[in-house]
Amino acid sequence: MLSEDQIQCSICLDVFTEPVSTPCGHNFCRACLTTFWDSSSTCQCPLCKKEFPKRPELCVNTFISGLILQFKESLQIKSSSPSKKSTAEHVNVPCDVCIDPKKEAFKSCLDCGMSFCEAHLEPHKTAAKLKKHKLINPVTNLDDYICQKHERAVELYCRDDQTCVCLFCTETDHKGHNTVLIEEESRQRKALIKETQTRIQQMIPERMQKIEDFKHSADLKKVSFR
Repeated sequence: MLSEDQIQCSICLDVFTEPVSTPCGHNFCRACLTTFWDSSSTCQCPLCKKEFPKRPELCVNTFISGLILQFKESLQIKSSSPSKKSTAEHVNVPCDVCIDPKKEAFKSCLDCGMSFCEAHLEPHKTAAKLKKHKLINPVTNLDDYICQKHERAVELYCRDDQTCVCLFCTETDHKGHNTVLIEEESRQRKALIKETQTRIQQMIPERMQKIEDFKHSADLKKVSFR
């Protein structure tokens, strides 16, 4: 999980707003850096003091903006009450075969496009053809897991179009595209997120030291102006 310190501007000491990067690789809020340069006779980095011959053109750092978005989303998830979270995790999905009273579904079948209670799921455990069907935990939005064009389970992820597809899609609209199993794409994305988080965690001590150095420098300037 990201912490606020990891995405904090060293000038305003708050979460970045429109984060921009200097040529030396340091990041600040666009407004903070612009104000700093406007009030200084030289154009230099507030942290490392590297001077630039002319004021660099500032572009929003999309990577850091993405991290900030993740951070804010994580805060929203944390702020959700436990009761709301448990309600969202457990959704009562009715069995599509049962006649009133309907029992709660035990599994949803992507090949059948239906949800089954334990009793009506029994054929999927005994019939040879049904054993090959793909079962998942019961969901209410089963259509989202099925290709609406070919009415088959989506099992692949198209990296070219960044969407989930079924096997038939790779022979039509997505023929020749770079496709992998959804599980493989999920593993790679989780590994990438973990790697990014580890790298950011390793940067924290250095960033914190630079923030302290900047604070100390700012305090010295305040004293000299008195």
